[in-house]
This record gives sequence, C-alpha cells and structure tokens, in this order.
Amino acid sequence: MDQIPVRVSSNRSIVTLRGPSSAVQALAGKVNAFIAQEVEDDKERGFTMSFDFPQKHANQLIGKSGQNIRELRQKFDVDIQVDNGKVELKGPKAKAEAAKYHITALGKQWADEATHTLKIEPKYHRELIGAGGVQINKLQTRYKVQIHFPRSVRPGKDDQSVADGASESGAKTARRSQVEDEVVIRGPSKGADEARDEILSLLQYLKDNSYSATISVQQSQIPSLIGQGGKGMDELRQLTGAKIDIPGTRDSKDPSGQVEIQIK
Repeated sequence: MDQIPVRVSSNRSIVTLRGPSSAVQALAGKVNAFIAQEVEDDKERGFTMSFDFPQKHANQLIGKSGQNIRELRQKFDVDIQVDNGKVELKGPKAKAEAAKYHITALGKQWADEATHTLKIEPKYHRELIGAGGVQINKLQTRYKVQIHFPRSVRPGKDDQSVADGASESGAKTARRSQVEDEVVIRGPSKGADEARDEILSLLQYLKDNSYSATISVQQSQIPSLIGQGGKGMDELRQLTGAKIDIPGTRDSKDPSGQVEIQIK
C-alpha cells in the first residue's frame, strides 16, 4: 500500500508538515539538517582559495557564453573566477575543496587529450559511419572520443547527420580546416589511439573487400543464373563471399536485352 504523502505549507518563516507521524518526523529531521548546514555554510561564505589551472584550457572550463562555469557554480554552490592561469573559489570550505578537486580533474583530463587526423578517401566514409551512424556512435561511446567527418562530404545524408549530432561539441572549429578526405579523432590519448587503430583496421577490411566487377549477360539468362527460388545465386554468394546485385527486368534499358550484374 502506498504511503500517505506529507503535505507541506508555509506562512512566511513558519513551515507546517502534515501527514503520518513517522513520515513527518523523518522529513522534519531532513529539513532541520538542511537548515543547519545552510547556516554553517553562510558563516563560511567568506572563505577563498585559489590554485593554478592551465590557461590553454580556460575557455573549455568557462564554456560557450560561460555555460560550463555557471553549471559548476550551481553544482558546488561556490563562486568561481578564472583569470590568467588561476582559478579562485569563494564559498564554504568543504564545497570549495570539492569544486577544486573536480576542476583539477578536468584540467588533467583535457591535458591528456590527443588529436589524430586520418586521411581517408570519401568513398569509404559512409561505410565507416554505418547505417544511421551506428558504427561511429559505438566507437565514440566505447573510447569516449569525438570523431568528425567533413560536412562537405555527404556519402549518405541521414548517416552523416547522425554522426554529426553525436560529435557536435567542438566540431565547428575542427571542420573549418577539415578537408574532404580527413577524419578527425579527438579525446583522451589512450581512447583516441584505440579509436584510430580500430578505424584504420576497419578501413583496411573495406579496402580488401571492396573490389568490384561488372558482367554483362542476356536478360534471358538471369533465371538460370538465379536458380529455383534463388538457390543458385545464394550458393554462389556463400561460396565466394561476394555481394552480387542482379537487376530486375524493368532495369534493363539496353535494346538488345543485355543487363549488367554488379559483383563486389
């Protein structure tokens, strides 16, 4: 059975709790503890501390239009100022120390970042991105990196837009100088190295399995090539590991009845 909720009402400085006795007592204890902590925090609002922070990462800490620094101020309930390689915190000591630990960790993380620029022919981009961006999203999640493909290259609009969305943060600057055969990987050095190696491995696989040929045959020969129920063509695909695309009758535009079979 669901517990009856506690009703809370206030009249200026008086807060009234109504509900089951045990629930009211429990909530009152939490409220009193919160108030006591706020009172203690207010006594320490004048506490300040400062520490070194890499100037080259100051903009990352501040964020676009100051968004990141505002979120940190709200999260840790302290004032944060960033100036000329220093971070100054003002607020309750315990909260300031927690903020310092978090900000210092961010600095170390950003200092460890690596960037790899891979030269990859645009014709392979779509398969590297994967249907709906699934392939590249997996790599970004697995290695905690951002992978940027050129916007100017649209091997598949839907696939590329998904990959763009997954790696949008900080991508605009990278793409300004990113040419059509470049793929940029950015993130923690270990993850960036591993993502690079996996992409290059996949690229080599695509190259080894992307040879193609075209064979011209009579439309009338297609049924015998396919076999009953497609059995003949299925066996050939399994035997060779090749992708074989056979056009339908409507696709034959040659007056002689010739059609082209694509093998990859």
